[in-house]
Amino acid sequence: MVHRFLTERFVYMPADGSVDRPILGAVLGDERTLYIDAGNSKRHAAAFRESVRREGLVRQPLTALTHWHWDHSFGAAEDTETLLIAHERTRNALTTQVGLDWSDAAIDERVRAGTEIEFCATYMKKEFGSDRDIDVRLPDVTFDRSLTINLGGATCRIDHVGGVHADDSCFLYVPEERVLFLGDALGPAIYDGPRYYKAGDLLRLLERVRAYDAEWYIESHHRPVQSDEFWAEMKEFGALAEIVLAYGDNEAKVSRELEAALGRPLTDDDRRTVGEFMEGERR
Repeated sequence: MVHRFLTERFVYMPADGSVDRPILGAVLGDERTLYIDAGNSKRHAAAFRESVRREGLVRQPLTALTHWHWDHSFGAAEDTETLLIAHERTRNALTTQVGLDWSDAAIDERVRAGTEIEFCATYMKKEFGSDRDIDVRLPDVTFDRSLTINLGGATCRIDHVGGVHADDSCFLYVPEERVLFLGDALGPAIYDGPRYYKAGDLLRLLERVRAYDAEWYIESHHRPVQSDEFWAEMKEFGALAEIVLAYGDNEAKVSRELEAALGRPLTDDDRRTVGEFMEGERR
């Protein structure tokens, strides 16, 4: 069994960083099952879905995507009978991936041209090996701002929030279970040169997160965490963003102020994150 119960109606498959597989989730309604994200390959999707099906937990499945990036969407072709739901920008972005050549030479050429990045190219090759059974599937249903799905005994609201990581990013909220699936929305921009954060954008997203009554928070490449742990982490993250807003791209000043705010020396991870915010300030 590869899935784990988070709550009575929410199961998930943990992330696997070795092949850049994000967390996959499923909301177990009495009438419908909503899969959250399709995974980075058909094999990824099948492993999770078969595990859930074997437990007899699936009712009229649907799938919703948090955003378009390959590791969240390329598994959608594993089950073409299941309705695929995404933001309209997600569909637009995936349309540009349809019909591409996925050989090493073609992927490497797109990296050189700047339409793909080395990080994603490396992990695509790891996940798919020489068997590049990549079939990009487009969503069947799209929405603009928000969409609520009634699953029977549980609902899921999908809210478009955008952000520098991907402008189609969405939060998925299951109020009955108090679960908020954040996808990668709080992550840095990755497709536009060196990774970066925008301080104002991060603070905007954190305000959006605060509006939900959640006990569990799920970031796709992390692990599910409860409210106290999540907000302890976000307090430091938000403090850095506030300091950057105050002092701009003065890295030395930002680092000193952050060290004072945290009451401890900065770690290597702290300094790397400061650098990513500085990159954002220079844009």
